[in-house]
Amino acid sequence: MNAIKSVFIIILFVLSLNVFATDDYITTSDLNLRSGAGKNYKSLGTISKGDTVKLIDNTRKYWMKIQYHDKIGYSSKKFLEEIQIHEVKKKEETLEENESGSFAELIAFILLFVVIPIMLTKTGKKHRDITLAKVVSFFFGAFGFQKFYLGQTDKGILSILFCWTSIPSFIGLIDFIKLVLMSKDNFNIKYNGKSIPIKKVIIKTQKTQIKKSSKQIKVSPKPIPQNKQEHKNTDQSIIDVNTVNLDLTIERSISSEDSTDPPYWENTYVYSYDEIIHATKAQKKYYYHFKYKVLNNEFVDIQGNSNYAFILYFDLLNEYENNRDIKLLENQFKILGQICPKTKSYSLNALQDELRKLNDSYSADKLKDLEEPSYQFEYGYSDYNPDLYKLGNQYKDKLELDKQEIKWLNKFYNPSNVFTSIEGCCIAIIKQYVFILKELNKQLKQKETTLVKEITYFKDQLKSNYADQYNSEWGVSDSNYYSNRAESEVYLTIFKRIENSVRATFGHKRKVTSDFPFVDKNLSEEFEIRLGIFLNELIVMFNDNVQKPDFETQIELNSQNVNRWKIDFNTLKNSFQKEDKTKFIEGINNLEETNQKNPNIENIFFEASKFIAKYDSVQSLKYYAKYIYYDLKSKKIDNKELSKTVQKSLFKSNEQINDFKQIVQELIKTSDIQKALDTISKIYIPKRKKIKLDKSVIKEVEQRHDGTVELLSEYLETKKEETIQINSENEEIEISVAPTKTNNSILISEISIGKIQEELIMKIVFNSFKIHQDEVDKFAIVNGLFKHQLIESINESCENHLDGEALIEEEEENYVIEESYYKEIAI
Repeated sequence: MNAIKSVFIIILFVLSLNVFATDDYITTSDLNLRSGAGKNYKSLGTISKGDTVKLIDNTRKYWMKIQYHDKIGYSSKKFLEEIQIHEVKKKEETLEENESGSFAELIAFILLFVVIPIMLTKTGKKHRDITLAKVVSFFFGAFGFQKFYLGQTDKGILSILFCWTSIPSFIGLIDFIKLVLMSKDNFNIKYNGKSIPIKKVIIKTQKTQIKKSSKQIKVSPKPIPQNKQEHKNTDQSIIDVNTVNLDLTIERSISSEDSTDPPYWENTYVYSYDEIIHATKAQKKYYYHFKYKVLNNEFVDIQGNSNYAFILYFDLLNEYENNRDIKLLENQFKILGQICPKTKSYSLNALQDELRKLNDSYSADKLKDLEEPSYQFEYGYSDYNPDLYKLGNQYKDKLELDKQEIKWLNKFYNPSNVFTSIEGCCIAIIKQYVFILKELNKQLKQKETTLVKEITYFKDQLKSNYADQYNSEWGVSDSNYYSNRAESEVYLTIFKRIENSVRATFGHKRKVTSDFPFVDKNLSEEFEIRLGIFLNELIVMFNDNVQKPDFETQIELNSQNVNRWKIDFNTLKNSFQKEDKTKFIEGINNLEETNQKNPNIENIFFEASKFIAKYDSVQSLKYYAKYIYYDLKSKKIDNKELSKTVQKSLFKSNEQINDFKQIVQELIKTSDIQKALDTISKIYIPKRKKIKLDKSVIKEVEQRHDGTVELLSEYLETKKEETIQINSENEEIEISVAPTKTNNSILISEISIGKIQEELIMKIVFNSFKIHQDEVDKFAIVNGLFKHQLIESINESCENHLDGEALIEEEEENYVIEESYYKEIAI
């Protein structure tokens, strides 16, 4: 008894070592799982705070290689904390040692008399082995454990209850002797319910016939022929005879016309084809019908009874051992997966295992295909579509893409940014991308290579480099990951370079990084030599293929780049002809339409008013009225003045000045721009009465229109020093607003910005010019602002000094600042 207890205590000690031997880490914050050791690498997903990850490599200074679920990548060490197991201090007092010993004995007792019987019972239900039964009877017969293993649970419980007597020991000894004397076949028949292996008996018949009246022989089922002719040609002189437990009343020759609903069969774990033995007669009959249908490529509704499908799965594998037709097995697995999707993953693994054993080219290519998740989904081996949200799938119908074009676009995850988020821009890139790839392939063929061969080269290079550096249990999966990543990065680099060309054509100044993104300089140089040079030449050569953006795309582009309108405006100025002013006016009208979402739209009309003043006074005043109209609607009122020279050219008398002041007053009060434009058309017609602009009238208007007080105050409130004045002596107009200035501590003096905005900018700069959006959200709430409101206020203050570009932009889940932009405006 003491020896047995010692054995179980040792078992417990080993189990405890296994439990506490860990290399797991816990995350102390939400963080990204990146594809490489650095912030510039792509995020493979987000790990939530408190999640557990597995350590793979800890040799780098700041980054750790980890596994999170089924993904492998890198994360910063400072956000990972090792899960430590504190050693239990030794008890110094004798009483505590006794209590510890008692607890260990209690655990050993539970393990011995509860856990082990349960495990033996479950193991015995699956399959009982005579050797193990002998061992259990000999060593644990005193507790009756062999009864649990042999399916005699009631007797096992009684043996445990009376183990303090010698009766269970005596019974265990008798069981051991019986098992020693029992043959393996008899053991299987008695305790497993299985027959002995099928024996093939060859009966040579020489002019003898088996008559119906003679004694019936129970014949084991033959494999169902795939066609009737094969069935007719079956050699009837060879009969498989099963000597035990085989029911011949089941008809094996099932015709294609047979059609029955599947008898219910409770779903269980199926470990082999032998599970058919436990089926009822009706279930066996239906199984043969089901198999016949599948072998003839017919769909069968088994109504969720998956046992039929899994038994057929093992049956097909058994038949494959004889026919060795891998293509036939593949087709059979496909239809089986359609009938019972639960078999798909098992079929895929089995097919891959069999393909690895073969050396022919078909098997090698098929194995390579089966490793691709997209191929697995396309051919029914998986229900997960990894390309569902990729560009190829999103635009295949809209752009009528062919299969090759879809594959090219599905090679990488969508490069999401503010430019590609505009559908018109994204479509323009896609069209140019597939066109350039076709041309690149043509050019490579002239060099006796292809795009596929070149990409395979980079995949192999990166895979071999990885294999040389790392040699661990994760090596195979990791090297495959890196080779697939190399392919993705090649196509993504091509896409980004084409994106930059489209950006330039569309007047979007900011570019994306388009270098081949690997640390290995030799590999990057090889990319330029093997692909980059040809690619860059083709992009320049076919840049004219990129169509100009449509109306909707123009609107979205102008909302992102507030100074983009200057490109078209300069073109209008340079091509202006005094005799044909209508072309300039139409161009300004078009700019107004395409800049409706541009927060700085008023600047278009201010510049237009200055330019056209020397050619058309009425049109100049109309543009200036539109400037005031849009300036009143903007978040920040600029209140720019026309130069004195321009003012003198526009007004020749006090009457004209007073008329225009009245028009401005009415426009501020009503915001009726059309009325203002109609009135301006008559401003140079002599009037009988002069209209004097009085401040008291403006005050009265302000009181009557409380809803517009905030905007009117920019012009009218005395405390902000707003004045609308007329210098009658010089015949000049002056509309001015004294701006509120803030002394900057980090930015140039020309930029007015608040302390809260400065603080956020410094947070981003000190965090390597990047910050998570959630942090900005929290910061904004603490300061009584909204996240987007805070970001927009900073961008609006800086955009005029950055050629209309935004200082802070979104990048996936972060806000980022372009370092070069910051240096332009920093002190």
